[in-house]
Parts: sequence; C-alpha cells; structure tokens
Amino acid sequence: MKPAITLIALLAALSACTPPAAHLPPAPAHAFRRAEDAFARGAYEPAAAAYRQFLNSTPDPAYAPRAAYQLALAQYHLQQYGAALVTLDELKQRVPGQQWVQVYALRGDAELGLGRRVAALLAWEEAWQLAGPAEQARLQNRIGAVRPQLTDDERAEVSEVLVTAAVREALGLGDLMAAAPMPPFEIAAVPAPPEVAAVEEESEPAVTNGAEPLPPATEEEAAVPPALGDEAEAPPEAVEVAVPAPGPTTKIACLLPLTGVDRAYGQRALAGLRLAFADAPEQLVVRDTGGDPASSAELLQALHQDSSVVAVVGPLRSSEAEVLAPLAERERLPLLLLSQREGLAGRFVFQVAMTRGQQAEMLVRYAADTLKVQRFGVLYPEDGYGSAFAQAFIDAVAAQGASVVGTQAYEPGNPDLAAAAGAVRRWHQAGLQALFIPDAAATAAAVAAQVREGLPDVALLGTESWNDAAALSRAGDVINGAVFTDAFFASSTRASTREFVERFERGEGRQPTVFEAQAFDAGLALRRLIAGGATSREQIVGQLNGLGRFEGAGQLQGTPGGFGRALSILRYRDGQVEEVAPATDG
Repeated sequence: MKPAITLIALLAALSACTPPAAHLPPAPAHAFRRAEDAFARGAYEPAAAAYRQFLNSTPDPAYAPRAAYQLALAQYHLQQYGAALVTLDELKQRVPGQQWVQVYALRGDAELGLGRRVAALLAWEEAWQLAGPAEQARLQNRIGAVRPQLTDDERAEVSEVLVTAAVREALGLGDLMAAAPMPPFEIAAVPAPPEVAAVEEESEPAVTNGAEPLPPATEEEAAVPPALGDEAEAPPEAVEVAVPAPGPTTKIACLLPLTGVDRAYGQRALAGLRLAFADAPEQLVVRDTGGDPASSAELLQALHQDSSVVAVVGPLRSSEAEVLAPLAERERLPLLLLSQREGLAGRFVFQVAMTRGQQAEMLVRYAADTLKVQRFGVLYPEDGYGSAFAQAFIDAVAAQGASVVGTQAYEPGNPDLAAAAGAVRRWHQAGLQALFIPDAAATAAAVAAQVREGLPDVALLGTESWNDAAALSRAGDVINGAVFTDAFFASSTRASTREFVERFERGEGRQPTVFEAQAFDAGLALRRLIAGGATSREQIVGQLNGLGRFEGAGQLQGTPGGFGRALSILRYRDGQVEEVAPATDG
C-alpha cells in the first residue's frame, strides 16, 4: 500500500482533533533552502557544505532524509565517492527500516566510482528488487555497461553472490541453480517498505519518500555514470518521510573485504560483528574494502570526517593494516586491528587479533614445558605467511633457551615431499625432537605425514591454520598427536565461549570460526565502552587502555596497544581436534 493512501484513512480518523493544516511540514531552514538552490545551479561544493550545516544543526526531521540524500549526491558529483557512501549510511541511520531505490542506486554508482564493480552490482541488485519497470530499465543500462568491464575473477564472484534472475541475465550469467554455491552470507531479501503516514498535498502530488526519480537512460553511460536520480527536483513542501524515534548517534564502523579474494573471511568477521550489535544494528557502519589498501585508506578518511564514528574495526589483511594504522594514528581515530601483523599498535591503534608471535611463544612454551622438547626444526612455505611464522617461531625458540637444528623453505602449495622428508631425517640425526610446519592444514598434513612415515617419534607443531579436522583427517592416524594453537575453539569448555557459539549457531545455523570470534570480541568491547558512557574517540581510547579482563567469545585482557588474548592448545587425534586444556593467557 502506498504511503499517501495510508494517510487518507489516518487523516479521516484524526480530522476531529487535528488542527487545520497540522499535517503540513514546517518551512525548511535557511541552510536547507540555500543548499537546494546551490544544488539546482550545479554548485555542488557549496551545496554539500550547506546540506552538512543543516544536518549538523539538529534539523527538522521532515527534511533531514532529503538533505542527507542530496548531500551524498553532491559528494558523488564532486567525485568524493567514499564520503558519499558514509553519507548514505547516515541516511540509513536516520530512517532505519526505509528502503529506497534511489539510495541503493546511488550507492552502486559510488562503489563503481571507487572501481569496485562487484560491490556496485550488489547495490544495484538491491535497487532492482525495489524498482518499478521504468526504473529497472534504467538500472539495466547501468548493469549492462559494467558487464564488459568485469574480469574473470569478478565474473566468477558475481556469479556466486547475485541472486536476482533479471540481474544475472543482464550480466550474461547462467541460471541460478547452475551457479556456484552461495558464500557463507547471502544477500538478504529486501523487506517491503513499512506502511507509514505521509504528507498529502492537494495542490501537487508528493514525491515518494522525498527521493529523486531515476533520470532517462542515455547512450553515454560509461564506467563512472552520472548518479541515478539526478534530475527532477521536488518542492521541499512535498517531501514524504517516516520519522522514527531518534537513535544513538555513537557508531562503530568496520572495514572488511566483503568482495574480492578474501570475501569469505570478511563475511565471517562481519557475522561476528553483527552478533555483537544484534540489539543495536544501527550503531554498526559497514564498509567493503575489497581487500585493496588504497580503497581502505580512502574509506578510513571518509569515516574520519563522520564525527559520530568513534572507532573502526578491521581490516583483516596485513597489507591493508600497514596502510591504515599510521593513517588512523595521524587522524586520531581508534582502530582495532583484526590482522595478524605485529608492530602496528599505537595510542589510537589496538591489536585485537591473535598475532603470529603470540602463537609461536605459546607453542614453544608448551613444547618445552610439557613435551620436554629442546631441539626444533622448521619446514615452511616460501611466502609471506610461512616466512613470517618461521621467523616468529625461531625467535620464540631462542627466547625459550632452546635451539633450532634446521630450517628449509618449500614452494607454496607444491612442496617437494621427498626433499622435505630428507631434510628432516638429517636434522633428526642432529637431535631433532619437534617439527614446526606453518601452512594450511591440507598441505601441512601432507608434509607431516611424509615425515612421520620414517620418524614417528618427531612431535608435530602447527599454527591456527591446522584447526581443520576434515583436512587433517586426509593424512590419517599417522599425524595423531599433532599440536597447534588457536585463539578460538568452538568446543571449548569455557562458559562464555559456549554461550557465544550457541547464540551464533541459533542465528546462522553453522559453527563460528576464529574470524567471527575475534570480530565479535572487538565489537563487544566497544559496545561495553559505549554503554558505559564513552561518546568520543578520546574516551574510547582512554577506556580501551583500562578495559581489564573480560569474557567474550574468548578470554581477553585490555592492555595498552591491544588485547592480550588467551590462546588454546589443541591436538589432533583420530579424526578430531581436541582441547588439551582450557585456553590460557598467551
């Protein structure tokens, strides 16, 4: 039912007690009128400044939604694409529950302006699900213009995530049933807009929700098209709005790779954050970095301009963290890192995720104290992950007063098993007692099995990547007893961990991993600070430093520069991963 129709019945019921013309909105503020005039002239910079002035001065809610949308549109014209996305999120916070074609369409245009074609298509698909036939025809032009620009990887990605048949057809994708399996978090169906009371003018029709209609399609639509919804201006008095109760103004943002090669990990982390904000989703601002450091930096700068954002969680990749950490420190914007990259903490930058150094120290300590190991060997893939872990492990062995009798690198994903086994046999003659293999479970298990065939007494040590019982089981019982660490174990005996797992499984229908757990803990810590009265970036920083010990998905200790995270010692045995003992502080 359309909002104007709903109003007729509402006005009839209230006519006896409603003052004349009480349904008309008040005259707009001067800043709003100035912004509208500037926008109409194409003077987007002064228009953006005036819209922002209006929005920052406790605006009349009858005009705030339009002002936010027009501000985003002006920012788009100024090629401030990241800022436009931040403003669209602000609009969503002001009117939660409302769904507008033009807002999703503009979001797609801004994503495309940043070069993120997959994110643009996802936003346009959301718009499509709300659009009428004329609007869908114009959206189809947008989608068709992007189609020849997609790389093979992007094409494979959109084949997995797009669910609307017409949109898939516009991109030349096959039938959905024949497509690749959906990623862990599918696009949610867009709910029908709620029925709300709206202003009805006798003199002229209202413009639905105050948003602009889609402009006519043109043949010149190219890589960065003009924003959808950039023409017909509605008189301010005709704006229709839903006016919700004011929500919290303090927000937390996240920067995660929701598209690109790391999208599965980003989506997992986002699921953990959403659980932490389950009762206050309007406080969480989500940004997709695509895994690109340059895009991450632009998004962080845009978030810095939004004074309601008091902290940022993310990113996952070290390459992004290395760019964002100094930027956040300079802008004095609290950043809670989910990457394993060490050495980036500062006054405003906090390490949340388990680091490689923490894993190596915990593993070496357990091997020395419990397994009585003093002589170690290291086989590692010659890539960033393997090399960094190998060095962290060597440093931990030295700190323990033990010794490394040999190290050898191998080609990532394609180890020479015979050469690896030969090297370990030579080290065994020099007293080798334990072998550390920092690689993904499937590859590590294959290497470990080859070694164990000839040397069954050598202890096997691994990283959090070994926490995959299905992959390890392919090697069989020969690697029984392999020991590794992780920041999260879903079957832990800790009460808070069990509670987190049960809540997550009820909502998602699957078991969480360390990505969900660490993001949940970061979100939970920030929620607690906000609930305790922290409303500024300085207050967040001050209280994070004194957070103390708390229980979330795991056990954490707030310290200057980050969270000390309790790690679990895990062991593989007979096809299962088991906890050697409840997690202890690493």
